[in-house]
Amino acid sequence: MAGLHLSNTVRVGEKRLTVLQHLGSGAFGDVYMVKDKASFTVYALKDILCTDASDIDNVIREAATLYQLSHENVIAIEGADRYSSYDGVHMLILTEYCDGGNLNERLRRGSSADQNYLWMTQIAGALSYLHDKEVVHRDLKPDNVLLTADEEVKLADFGLAREFTALKTMYQRAEDDSWLSYYTQYYMGTYCGTPYWMAPEVFACHYTEKADVFSLGVIFFAILERTYITLNGKRFYGAFKRIGHSQEKVGLGFAMTKNPHATINFSSPTENSTKQKMQELTLRCLEYEDDDRPSAAEVHDELHEDSAERYCIII
Repeated sequence: MAGLHLSNTVRVGEKRLTVLQHLGSGAFGDVYMVKDKASFTVYALKDILCTDASDIDNVIREAATLYQLSHENVIAIEGADRYSSYDGVHMLILTEYCDGGNLNERLRRGSSADQNYLWMTQIAGALSYLHDKEVVHRDLKPDNVLLTADEEVKLADFGLAREFTALKTMYQRAEDDSWLSYYTQYYMGTYCGTPYWMAPEVFACHYTEKADVFSLGVIFFAILERTYITLNGKRFYGAFKRIGHSQEKVGLGFAMTKNPHATINFSSPTENSTKQKMQELTLRCLEYEDDDRPSAAEVHDELHEDSAERYCIII
């Protein structure tokens, strides 16, 4: 992949940007820190190589609709554009820059109960907002929960992820079965391991926004329990199970496709009423049947109500 270089100046819409630093590589491309030459504002720029350009204009139009989203815990999309090189067509997505890393990295360190509660409330609020706007995330995991310098949540990579995957597989508006087949094969062989956070119904290719709620429960479990697997030397936090006599751990959702009665428990009970409520809410999000899970709005409302009760007790 040709990609961008530190000497590059790149244009996204009306913005002329200088590439400052390569921040990392992921399943959907490379991410760079860039600076607007006019305003000196720092942004994050994602560069995605698309081997089939036939549908890329539709993706850009879809990105434009996401510009209308505005929530304090959802990453702001600032622009989208494209450029061609010898290796194909590159799609550029410009977003606000978060200098606190991502939640997966942050979970390696300790955090207070109040911080955990804040993360859970903010993630649930962001997801509730997306669902209210009829945007399904489809790739909710700790790596896609970005943090500001003050450790405020910014939910990222929403809405567009499925379209990126469809482009990379050289399908035009791939159906769920073709998308998931490639998606699973692609990620199982890389460090990303996205299926570890998928709801069981996603593997059967019939799912709704409640699949996001299952993934939300996996993130909650990771925050409260700090369980992880190691892939290629990197820790990935989530909710994991062993199947049969195998020593290899899989995601809870995948384990449920083999045994719908598969469950997961917290390592130790707690007498703290607030923590107990958070654990119970987490397990409800991780129900096998999507109808048994609360909506993202209900999750957020419960957390918000509990916050109000805690505040009253303090007063």
